[in-house]
Amino acid sequence: MPNVRYLLSKELQANPSLYIKISEISGLTKEELDEFLFDKTIFLDFGELLNIMNGVCPENSAESIKQYIETLDVNHPTAQQVLEYVFINRFDYCYSFLERMLEATNEENRYFATVYKQHYKDLGQLFQYDLQEIACSPTLHAFKTIMELYALYRNDEIPTIVRKKEYVEYTIKNFVRDDFIRNYYLLHYYRVLMVISLQRYEISESRRMANEILHLKDRIGQNFLINAYHVLGMSYLYEDYDQGLYYLYKTREMYINRPATGRDGDIHSSINLHQILWGKEPEDLRFSSKKHADVHDIVHYYIMKNDFEKARQTLLQVNEAEISPRDNAFHFLYKGILEDSTDHFYKSIMLFKQIGDKLHCQLPINELKKKGLNSLLLDTLLVN
Repeated sequence: MPNVRYLLSKELQANPSLYIKISEISGLTKEELDEFLFDKTIFLDFGELLNIMNGVCPENSAESIKQYIETLDVNHPTAQQVLEYVFINRFDYCYSFLERMLEATNEENRYFATVYKQHYKDLGQLFQYDLQEIACSPTLHAFKTIMELYALYRNDEIPTIVRKKEYVEYTIKNFVRDDFIRNYYLLHYYRVLMVISLQRYEISESRRMANEILHLKDRIGQNFLINAYHVLGMSYLYEDYDQGLYYLYKTREMYINRPATGRDGDIHSSINLHQILWGKEPEDLRFSSKKHADVHDIVHYYIMKNDFEKARQTLLQVNEAEISPRDNAFHFLYKGILEDSTDHFYKSIMLFKQIGDKLHCQLPINELKKKGLNSLLLDTLLVN
């Protein structure tokens, strides 16, 4: 595979008008671009290089960029950009680049790599950082706040995340001077907060963050895109059948096309819920599954069909002693419908609130509204 410099030189020789296109993409003059092409000691801002490659020769971009990274001088300031890029995308060569950067003679780059290694060697652990060293690097201080946010999310400490979110966003936007790294750090932030905003039923904010991720869809890995499309799909659960299904289908397509992991992120259950709620035939009911969410999908389907006897029989398959709080919230929702019990609906609301899921909390609330209970009083149940 030709390297970046050779590939761009060849394209420019064949079509000199590309100088104008590249200038529009990156802001580089012809002289600056020629210096990069013919002097191997010059390295471009990595974001500019990605934009150029994706704009001029996208079909060869991935392999050429990989080769560029493998030959990059790890002492150059852009090595920090590259380190974030390879790890946010989880490229198979991210650790080999990290090991190279740990040997950098540039002290700042070497310490930058040390902090990344400390985090990525065990994603389940919240590390203690040298606060004095971190304070000397505003960028790494922002990185630290993001990784703390991830740790809080893994431990379901949602109220703490909500309290810290403005501080974390402020830190990223004001402490990180490098535009390329700042945008990627914001993607980390959006990935966590868009899900929390959806659960808190803050639909506009959730969509804003998901769309911020999609704006960089050519630069990020599938996991980020899957999360963004799934959130957008769920955000239309009560609002727009076609729009919601469009994004949920995009999510499913990405699960199908990515390397086999044996998991589909429960996207089938999200699609089932969306379709049943809108009175449509669900596509992927899993009648042989013993998973509580799959059993509940079938119960919900029978309820939609007004086949309450089959719904009751199916609900009995769920072992209530082994159920998670989230599944239990759905369990009491369906029990409330089948037994016409307001107490079960209130129990469902309480359980959804306990796990911070105001999006699905609308389901039992809407059932109570159908029964004629005061809408204003019910809406107050969602107030913290």
